[in-house]
Amino acid sequence: MSLSSGAISELQCASKLMEYGWAVAFPFTHQNAWDLIIYKEGVIRTVQIKGAEYCEHVHTVIKADWAKYKEIDFIILHDRIHQNWFVFTKGELDGRTGMTLNPNKLAQQLNNWKRIK
Repeated sequence: MSLSSGAISELQCASKLMEYGWAVAFPFTHQNAWDLIIYKEGVIRTVQIKGAEYCEHVHTVIKADWAKYKEIDFIILHDRIHQNWFVFTKGELDGRTGMTLNPNKLAQQLNNWKRIK
């Protein structure tokens, strides 16, 4: 995925979060493990966004070292092929090096923006 594709996923995610009432801030540098800081009603959260355009068989796949995001509150995976979002809370991806974005197996995470509290 290109750098601009990653930026597009980040901007689209920010837009979605704003629809749900979150204020969104972007870092000036990419030295942090998070892509966004979000704020709503006194609550501050960190968010990492990963977009994917690679498909194995039918489902989109994202490969990453999730361990480096252990302090992040939410990891949001964007299936750019099928235009789905998967919202994971801290720790849900521990011990994994990749994720197949299968909506049938990830129904709890699929487009579930209400997980972000």
